[in-house]
Amino acid sequence: MADPDTSRTQAACTISVVLPTRNRARLLRRAVDSVLGQTFRDLELIVVNDASTDDTAAVLAELQAQDARIRVLHREKNSGAAAARNAGIAMARGEWVAFQDDDDLWLVEKLERQMQALEAAGPETGWCLSGYVRIETHRDTWVGSPFYVRQLDWRGGIGEGGPEWSLISTPGWLVKRSVLEQVGRFDENVRSWDDWELGLRLWQATKLTVAPGPLWIQDRIQGAGLTKAERARGNDLQLIMRKHGALWAGSREVLARHWYTIGRILSLYDPAPAGRAELRRALALKPWRLKTWAAIALSYVDPAKAKSWTLAMRDRRLRKERGE
Repeated sequence: MADPDTSRTQAACTISVVLPTRNRARLLRRAVDSVLGQTFRDLELIVVNDASTDDTAAVLAELQAQDARIRVLHREKNSGAAAARNAGIAMARGEWVAFQDDDDLWLVEKLERQMQALEAAGPETGWCLSGYVRIETHRDTWVGSPFYVRQLDWRGGIGEGGPEWSLISTPGWLVKRSVLEQVGRFDENVRSWDDWELGLRLWQATKLTVAPGPLWIQDRIQGAGLTKAERARGNDLQLIMRKHGALWAGSREVLARHWYTIGRILSLYDPAPAGRAELRRALALKPWRLKTWAAIALSYVDPAKAKSWTLAMRDRRLRKERGE
């Protein structure tokens, strides 16, 4: 559908913020306010309503009447987060593009600190990331803090101990629009990890800098529905390995982890022998990893029972973390 806001005359801005949303009317205002309340004011907010069936359209009409920086695109067919973000990017007029999710919050200086970090890094840097606080039912985690550098050290490069997981979470991104045009937009065939896949392309195309401190809040209590789409993640990781597997050619640890993840998910959701070939690849790389042997053993069990046992073990681990 064409942009219904094209009748407005708007000058170019420094940052275009793209916010896809679907059926989150009760949370949307909070996310929008966290963008419009930024200390960095030269921005536009493009909200892509991905065929919501709740009160999202009414909420957006009210918000748009209050701030001329909001532009709205209503999509008649639900196409997923990647397609919604791509539609927003196509409308962007800013030199830089940022992304917000409808269930998360930015701290008020997020964009200002990222622009400062980019200015300090120099014109060859086209991408800025930031750490964030993750709110969960059993704990709060500062992702990107010194406590997480083993998994999320953005300075480490791709490979052993590298930041392959830290490229997820688009609310922490600020990307030069010309770099996005160079590498292409989100892959709409990737249903859950589209941000990771695009992040890997950006990693290879431009220099990266990091704005210090946690600058946004990821709400996994009221939101984060995509994190539960385990079957989609298995398909996504297969596609990512086909497109980017060579990036980890020198890291047996990372390759083993990815093949294990694919194999475990396939074996839980598809009939046998689905997933066993991938689990064997993981085992060839790391032969003494007990959880891989356990996943292979579970692949010979009825998938429903295996899934039930796996969920029970996860629940037991979470209760142990909570001290229950």
